[in-house]
Amino acid sequence: CSSATSLAANECWRRCSHESLPNRIHPRPISAEDSMLPEDPVRAFQLCYCGWLILSMLTSSSQYQLFYTWFHSSGIGLASKRGLGAHPSKLYGIITPPALTPLQMRAVGVAFTACLLASLAPLAPRPFLFGAFALSLLYFPQLYAEATLSGHNPILVPAVLLLLACAPSLDAAASPPSPPPPPWPLQLLRVYLASGYVSSGVAKVLCSFRFRRYWGLGTSLQHYFLEGMWSRPADSALTRSVQWRLVKSPRLLTIFASGALLFELSFAVAPFSGRLSPLWCAHGLAFHAGILWLQGLDFVSFWSASLLVFAFPLSSLLSADLRHAFEHEPLWLLPAALYTLLQLLTAVSLYDLWLDDILPFSCCPMFMPPRSPFDPLPKWQTMTTAPLTGNVRRSGSMEPLYWSPCSGVFGLSRADLQKLPQRVVWFGSTTGMPPEAERFVRAECRAKPFLLFANFELSAELKCLLHRWVDAINSGELADAWDGAKMEQLLQLQQAGLDAFRACVDRLPQRTAGPPADCGFSPPTAVLKGE
Repeated sequence: CSSATSLAANECWRRCSHESLPNRIHPRPISAEDSMLPEDPVRAFQLCYCGWLILSMLTSSSQYQLFYTWFHSSGIGLASKRGLGAHPSKLYGIITPPALTPLQMRAVGVAFTACLLASLAPLAPRPFLFGAFALSLLYFPQLYAEATLSGHNPILVPAVLLLLACAPSLDAAASPPSPPPPPWPLQLLRVYLASGYVSSGVAKVLCSFRFRRYWGLGTSLQHYFLEGMWSRPADSALTRSVQWRLVKSPRLLTIFASGALLFELSFAVAPFSGRLSPLWCAHGLAFHAGILWLQGLDFVSFWSASLLVFAFPLSSLLSADLRHAFEHEPLWLLPAALYTLLQLLTAVSLYDLWLDDILPFSCCPMFMPPRSPFDPLPKWQTMTTAPLTGNVRRSGSMEPLYWSPCSGVFGLSRADLQKLPQRVVWFGSTTGMPPEAERFVRAECRAKPFLLFANFELSAELKCLLHRWVDAINSGELADAWDGAKMEQLLQLQQAGLDAFRACVDRLPQRTAGPPADCGFSPPTAVLKGE
């Protein structure tokens, strides 16, 4: 009797635990029904990705339009070109995009955003995704000279939209099947995205051998941080404080630089990471947020959205998903696979490193040389105002770093300097030029210990400070980068130069229409000593 009573009590407790109080004692796992996102990972990614792009367009399109309205009618040589990247390059190396009027530009931007919005609805999202793909190849090439869209930030947008437009599972968005079909479009997107990161890391490794210096040393980040602090200075005192602390801590930066290099190379296994893939998503988002915060380079507004493809763990194998797609959806798999294959060939061959840009395909050759603030290589800095937006870090400013009067590829003529609405100073040295870089610098500007260009008259104080900065980095030793006291002196000299630039600009109430300041090569000897 006692045994029977005990069994009955145990059964009663079991039923109470598992049926009466399921959420208090044994909470069940979150299922697809509990989530706001659909069960199909392709649809879930598409909603997140398009939502991210819509937010970026809604917050920045008015600034893009402001910049383009000026750029279109500026009369500078760059305004006659259209394409992707700083050159700019033809689309896929073949197609030259047409130049739009400001009114047409506004209409294309609205249509692009509207297609993204329409694709969020469950009814036939794929035609709208294809429309957004076509419009992205018309919209972004107009803004190649804008600070946040120049370079590589928008080049993943066409690929993601095209591969999503090839996803047959999106046709069933209104009544999705359960379980969802194999997510082969996400598998291809992972391979596409990973190829760019891996090739970027490989380029850094190759440059380490070429210059006989490990890229992952903290001195590389010291150099690139200082470069960004000249061209994209931060308004926040907290950001400047963190920048200073990091620049004076090369051993800590060595951990960050080596970690960044390992992060890029680790994408070789990311497409096969299964349920561990969210690690690459989280690390990538933090990586690009840090670059935006510390260097002012925006890879967040459009590029980082593609990293969400790793946010959804996939239990199926890449090979199995592609085999299923080949058997059941070959007409959609083939164009998507061909597009991905072209990117893979570009990345594996490092095509745009050795030859020329064929954007939006790219091996992403960014920040390749291993640098040091005191290395013998050329150094080139820029300071600029941003009259259109008030801050060069914000959308709607002109890219400050690519184009200069001494560049043989990204050149600005003396006439162009007068037409810029911003006050700009370019300075640096071109000694120690490696043969691979000679084509980027005009012959008359090579092997110069000091160069100074500006489109307004500089104060004697500012000229002196810029001379002293260039002399300090050219006369220093590589070991000086590891000396906190010497880096403190260099940072103070940089801040004095930035303050003198602002003071010089503040004394000019409006941009003068006259000729630019004397662009000769100033002899540095006396001024370098502060005399």
